[in-house]
Amino acid sequence: MDTQTNIEPIVKTLTLKAPCKKAFDHFTKNIHLWWPVAEHSLSKENIETVIFEARAGGRIYEIEKSGKEREWGKIIECDAPNRVVFSWVLEDPEKATEIELVFEADGADKTNFTLIHRGWENRGDGAEWRGYYIQGWDGVLGGYCAGIN
Repeated sequence: MDTQTNIEPIVKTLTLKAPCKKAFDHFTKNIHLWWPVAEHSLSKENIETVIFEARAGGRIYEIEKSGKEREWGKIIECDAPNRVVFSWVLEDPEKATEIELVFEADGADKTNFTLIHRGWENRGDGAEWRGYYIQGWDGVLGGYCAGIN
């Protein structure tokens, strides 16, 4: 595998109009409601739902209408409702990257949300894929925000 070094992580920050627990639960428990599966899934039109098991050792996966499960990632660390770290594999563990989500209270009814997507150097095509994800995350997080703000 041809690896690259020093590829900057993607960092996205948002201020959400919701307390941390609500923001965390919306990301994890409601992912099937807001994730844009038509554009960002493995199964596209055959997808039934998306599951995010917010616990260490849990999985993130989609389920096709046929019942077939397709792996997106595994939960590495989970400190609900403050932080979760997971691998992002999309059925290819050899090209895994890592995503960290941080939820920090900003008063009683706001949350500062940070997404850090790193590990691009683990992929031979990491710089190219990082470029796709920079804009991809904007669209995905737009859907997340629309359901919470």
